[in-house]
Amino acid sequence: MKKGMILAMIMIIAATGIVTAAGQKESATDEKTFSFIVKDMTNPYFLRMKEGAVKAAEEFDIDLSWTAAQFNGDIEGQIALVEAQLARDPDALILVPMNASALCPKVKEANSLEVPVINTDTRLETSGCGDAVTFVGLDEKETGILLASFVVDYFDGNATIAILEGFRGSSTAEERLVGFNEVFASEPGMVVVATQTAEWDREKGMNVTADILQNNPDLTLVVASNDEMALGAIQAVKSAGKMDQIQVVGIDAVPAALQSIKNGEMLATIDGNTDLMGYESVKTAYEYVVNGKRDIPTWIKVPATVILSDDITDQYLRSRGIELD
Repeated sequence: MKKGMILAMIMIIAATGIVTAAGQKESATDEKTFSFIVKDMTNPYFLRMKEGAVKAAEEFDIDLSWTAAQFNGDIEGQIALVEAQLARDPDALILVPMNASALCPKVKEANSLEVPVINTDTRLETSGCGDAVTFVGLDEKETGILLASFVVDYFDGNATIAILEGFRGSSTAEERLVGFNEVFASEPGMVVVATQTAEWDREKGMNVTADILQNNPDLTLVVASNDEMALGAIQAVKSAGKMDQIQVVGIDAVPAALQSIKNGEMLATIDGNTDLMGYESVKTAYEYVVNGKRDIPTWIKVPATVILSDDITDQYLRSRGIELD
């Protein structure tokens, strides 16, 4: 029985609810509480995810708690945060883990408390990590393949490439990298001269790219695993006076990246429909908790699309609620 839900049978129950044979209090007017824990409260990627989650929460009358650790990479902080949220006895726990394994003990704890877990965006370990109802997210390897295939076509199969990775150990970063390398390994003219982590961060993306440029003056392409690192790379390329030589691509379609593409600086990004990811996560939790749905697929895939300057139309921006200069 879920923690905090077992009531003593001798209690007199107020008119706001009824008691089942097992002693659980139920009410048709009880608002469900979901805890949604992400990696970062400031990255536009997660801000867009929040928009979708809030939309679903409003639609399904959910009390949504949206939280994150102090910074992306704060694994201990995220573990403590999950512990705190479980102490609040939520009706569902939606997790975007820092990496595949760190939260496994907390997933098992949620299982023991009968709090259903929805795994979103970054996969948990598939074995020995407790049970999640489903995974909601992109096919990250296919996302990497999609972006890498685009640049192969754009460069006619010939480029000197630096790859900026996200946090190593994160399934999102690792699977995108696998997709990149799978494509580039099959194209002899696409030569990867450097692959380094910039930990999803714009400033680190700038510094890592600047270091790579020192050793690789003939670089023609930076492939970044997210837009924040790509925007940092563009700053480094500008400082080196090589905007005419080097193209930069990223993933996430955050507003600053769309503006950079419109300005002719960044070549392309991938729209991973992060708002849909947030929406589907909350919706799935609702269907599981409230409607008792159990035939939920193990993976709810969210589509991805390459975005170029011509794709950033007024209609596209209105659909995203974005205004660009």
